[in-house]
Amino acid sequence: MSDSNTDTDDFDQFADRMRNLADDEGANDESEDNNGDGVGLEFGDGPEQRGLQTTATDDPLGHVTASEGLSVRRGNHDIMGYVRSDTRDELRLGDYIQIPYPRRADDPHAELLAEVVEIGYEQRADIDDMSDMRRGIDGETIDERQYVQVAELDPIAIVEGSAEDDLERSTVDRVPKPFTRIYNATGEAFLQTGLNLASNGPFVGHLAVGGERHPSGNPLAFHLPDGTGSASTPAIYTHTLVTGSTDAGKTHFTKNLYRQLATDQTYQIAVGDDGTEDRRLGMVVVDPEAEYSGLGDDPSADDLPDDERQRLEGQGIEVGGINTGACGSHDLRTFAPVVEGKPTPDIDNIREFGIPFELVQSNPELIMPYSSGGPTEAALPDCLNSYFNETTDPTYEGFMEYLEVNEATLREEHNIGENMWGAINRLVDRDYFSSVFDSGTHQLTEISNELFQPGRVTVVPVSHLGDPDDPEMRVVVMALLSYIAQNKLSDDDPDPHVAETPLVLGLDEAHEFLGDTSTRQREAIVESFRRIAKRGRKYDLGLSLVTQEPADVDDQIRSQLRTKIFLQLEKEVAKDIPIPGRYTPDDLATFTQGQAVIKAPNVRPVEIRGLDHPVVQHD
Repeated sequence: MSDSNTDTDDFDQFADRMRNLADDEGANDESEDNNGDGVGLEFGDGPEQRGLQTTATDDPLGHVTASEGLSVRRGNHDIMGYVRSDTRDELRLGDYIQIPYPRRADDPHAELLAEVVEIGYEQRADIDDMSDMRRGIDGETIDERQYVQVAELDPIAIVEGSAEDDLERSTVDRVPKPFTRIYNATGEAFLQTGLNLASNGPFVGHLAVGGERHPSGNPLAFHLPDGTGSASTPAIYTHTLVTGSTDAGKTHFTKNLYRQLATDQTYQIAVGDDGTEDRRLGMVVVDPEAEYSGLGDDPSADDLPDDERQRLEGQGIEVGGINTGACGSHDLRTFAPVVEGKPTPDIDNIREFGIPFELVQSNPELIMPYSSGGPTEAALPDCLNSYFNETTDPTYEGFMEYLEVNEATLREEHNIGENMWGAINRLVDRDYFSSVFDSGTHQLTEISNELFQPGRVTVVPVSHLGDPDDPEMRVVVMALLSYIAQNKLSDDDPDPHVAETPLVLGLDEAHEFLGDTSTRQREAIVESFRRIAKRGRKYDLGLSLVTQEPADVDDQIRSQLRTKIFLQLEKEVAKDIPIPGRYTPDDLATFTQGQAVIKAPNVRPVEIRGLDHPVVQHD
């Protein structure tokens, strides 16, 4: 076996020989009026001017190697990077890498943006570390030059141009040259262009690698596309999912995101028969845990220190409660549905509203607490239609009295047998219907102008109604969601306050409402959201679903959610849903609080990190 002086990296010796050749070729290039700009191949640690030109500012990590093949192809690539022994501690899985291409005549400067998707050691052929006689080890010190470290690089895009304000992104159609140096990609403009990130729009978090913001000194903001520039449709209208396990920080994350939607930005919407107007966004948040009214108030000084607040404001991030001087574009109101026997939540400046029985005329499923199908499903709507045709002041109590007084007429008119008539009465004669319908002094239809308006954040707490399985909760939530869906998606004399407001509809604990279709009521809620998910962007209506059980959300709804944010999720939960990019259930299970993977429209899945501090009140 050779002595220790011969155990160093053979490539260093090879690079020395090739460097001399590069010197000679560089001199020849300059003599041929190459201006000495050094666009030839680079080797080893020679002066920077002899390497390919790059916009990278960090020192090189290593170089492209062709030892095991080097190719790009449709749908798959084979690009490996040799990592120098003195830079190996710097490299992380998920790091962004840039690799310059040789300059081609009449073409702009171009560099490849790639992601590190695998890092590993390869043992030198003449080294054996599986014995007590270990070479290259002196006490606790390991001579890594006895091994080769390589990184597999997944190409993302080619970035063309050298001026920050004039970069363009193109498909990977060129293979980098062997021995070309590889660099950490840290330039804001380079990353933003290569990843196709929006330069403005609602702030979501910062680009991250391995849970740490990237670049470390000046992290890149991730914005949701807002419909300007190349994004033809605002991302809010293509629907959003935020998912994470308990204590993963999803409510903290979602509150911060909702606060970023409360800005001066306007959205064009159809008004009247033919006109359009630019109007601010309205938001309705269905709140099963009574947490979101805090959007209106400032965080405490302990939750958001003054220096951190100033730093965030300096980055253009919206900070401060919606009902404080920090937000001049929106206001927040809390509206609690009234149900007899259920105390209204103790929230400042709360406004009450009731569910009028008149909504049943267009949504008979509200009083169908049974599985769909069968003759009852047809007979009950017939009776309802007869009732609504004969009254101008419909109420639940009035309908029950109508059935009792007009039994003979209804049974004959609609061919309802005695057993079927009994079944209809047993289904609709329920105490919780009497408690829900027509309770309170102000009905939903009477104060819709207050719940739905541009620049209004409407929070609807429903925790006081019980669990999602409780019938009162089910009917109230179904009535509210159906009212929004019906008036947003219908052209038949809709409520203008709903139809003419650009709207985001937020639903926390979405799995509790949008999965089970065992009864006609539950099925109707899911159907409403399917309609919104498929057609909402046409009518300026976006969904924002928050859940810890994403697999329990209806598949048709989930498939339409174009912006998906995955916080820490238990492996057993994550394995049942598709995870974007190269991330796995094992990855998500080890995320720290605030660490997430996001897939937004027309943007490659990337890791982000949400804000460490709440920008509004968060208990």
